[in-house]
Amino acid sequence: MQVKATGPKASVVKYDILTALMTLGLHDKGIDGRLAQRLALLITARFNWQSETFSVGLREIARMWSVTERTTKRELALMRARGWISVHRNAARGRVAEHRVHLNIVLEATRLCWPLVGPDFVARMGQGPQEQPASDNVVPFAKGATKAPQNDGTLWAAASRVIYESDPAIHTAWFAKVTEHNRDGALLELAAPSAFAARYIETHFAGRILAAVTACDPSVTKIRITG
Repeated sequence: MQVKATGPKASVVKYDILTALMTLGLHDKGIDGRLAQRLALLITARFNWQSETFSVGLREIARMWSVTERTTKRELALMRARGWISVHRNAARGRVAEHRVHLNIVLEATRLCWPLVGPDFVARMGQGPQEQPASDNVVPFAKGATKAPQNDGTLWAAASRVIYESDPAIHTAWFAKVTEHNRDGALLELAAPSAFAARYIETHFAGRILAAVTACDPSVTKIRITG
């Protein structure tokens, strides 16, 4: 995924980036959600959209986040470990460090949250049928996988195909990266790409999954999803 918040549609792209981050922050109660909210604040308050960098001292960041400088260092390190940010210029005497935000990686981390905003948002981010051709001055978001799931002989592959045929957009957003983990009698265990995805899928799509699975194998009566 490549994104650039410049050109005639820059304001829309900026709002979309912040929307994606804040949605992840509100729906993921783990580390990624916390980091997303803190990065969203940094981008809103101190981000240079032209250079895609921010130059803010630890003391100021700590004040904005209402944490200690030690916690600030740890949080920035977690963002760097995820590839969300990197040190663009080291700190020196009389000069704070400059960090670059890798927007493409940040947005990829928020992908599972896009449907929570709405189908128009998913389409605008480049995954839906409403996507319009980009102008020559704007680098578009890359489309997500839209191919039908391949039959690898597992029960989940067959059930996944059923879900895809009934709703390709939902399948692409939520089920494309789900895999079969284990089959134990009437229980089918599935693995989602993250704990957040597992919680959301189980909360919102458990009935749909079970219906698709039982259509392929009526002996399965329970579904468990882990991430």
